[in-house]
Amino acid sequence: MERSRIHTVLGAAAAVLSLTLVTGCSGIPGVPTEVNDAIQSVVRDFTDPVSVDEARAQRRDELVPAVSDADLITPGTLTVGVQTAGTAPFVIAGDGDSHMGIDIDTAYALADELGLGSVEFVTIQNVASGVASCDIVMGVESTETNCAVVGSYAQSALGVFSSSEVASVPVAASELSGATVGVQDNSVSQAALEELGLGVSEQTFSNLNEAFDALSSGSVDYVVCDAYAGAYLACSYDSVFFAGTLDAPVPVGIGVSTDSTELQANVELALDEIQSNGVADIAKSRWVGEFPVLTEATTVTGLPEPQGQDADEQDGEAADEDGETTDEQDGEAADQTSADDAATDETEYL
Repeated sequence: MERSRIHTVLGAAAAVLSLTLVTGCSGIPGVPTEVNDAIQSVVRDFTDPVSVDEARAQRRDELVPAVSDADLITPGTLTVGVQTAGTAPFVIAGDGDSHMGIDIDTAYALADELGLGSVEFVTIQNVASGVASCDIVMGVESTETNCAVVGSYAQSALGVFSSSEVASVPVAASELSGATVGVQDNSVSQAALEELGLGVSEQTFSNLNEAFDALSSGSVDYVVCDAYAGAYLACSYDSVFFAGTLDAPVPVGIGVSTDSTELQANVELALDEIQSNGVADIAKSRWVGEFPVLTEATTVTGLPEPQGQDADEQDGEAADEDGETTDEQDGEAADQTSADDAATDETEYL
């Protein structure tokens, strides 16, 4: 799905580039000036290539810092905390100590906007320790009390994914009744689904890869899991579709020390800018495709109240589940998961 779109874009760009190089024209008739200018820029890049190191050096030279060194852990560097309990597609372990994912791409975009040519990633155990040793911490829910939470670039919720394209998002709870729903065994999603008492036929899997394979083949009608983890896996299938969330999404933003008021203000401005100019969308779509912003409007309609528990009991269970993690490897990628604030699944990614 993503690969075909990329190939289409690259094919179109190659065709335009070939036409421009062959004809030697300064522009294509009927095409807006700004588009022709962009094409000429691409042509110059191909005909007069600059090495990666030269390009990076040039970018650093052109950056104008928007924050003072006094506000940073290391002068000229944005020190970014990424949580060890981070999950794909936000934080994915790469070779050695490297990481990739939405959090990483977003942090680099923020550094550019802040005029900082260097980014250092630090693995942290929790938010409180992170804001004490880093300039910013990625992936902090708006309910966090150990720091100031700036902006929102994602949302935390339990997602519902369908084996057939839905007429509109979200679906109604009545459409789930009687359906076969796949969940990862002993996960937060499984517990939440059972508490809602929707009358589904539950089928459990040892990991989300197996659940999504079953969904793609039509063996199950729906899969319930962490929304962003599901969107990440859904990119590998042509027959998996987002159908809504089972709970009200919680905004996920950037943690900054409450003592760093100037840094808070600058990070907020930088985040606003990359969201308005589309850079943040690119950072997200690279990992989850055309995934919508999750709001109450994307929550499955007609959901009943959880059965057999009052609010205090539910809060207690969520607290007990907080921090449980499992890690597995299947030879291709590491399984990085957490049952954090009852919003993520223990899962394995291919």
